[in-house]
Amino acid sequence: MDYQTITVWTVIKRFLLGWVMAAIVLVIVSCVKYKEFIIATIANNTWALINAGMPVLIIIFGIFYMIRTVFR
Repeated sequence: MDYQTITVWTVIKRFLLGWVMAAIVLVIVSCVKYKEFIIATIANNTWALINAGMPVLIIIFGIFYMIRTVFR
């Protein structure tokens, strides 16, 4: 019989992997269960979603543009 040594890092990886898998399952179940609510919310708040995402995209573009101009 060949026993594998279990290190602290192995236990931590398994623990984190279990939490990530549980979170993914919960997200999938929630998306299936509340599909109509999610669709209605996105449809009713599309402009709010665009207005919330636009500043983030502008900031990210500006940061990359400034970095690019510094290293030219």
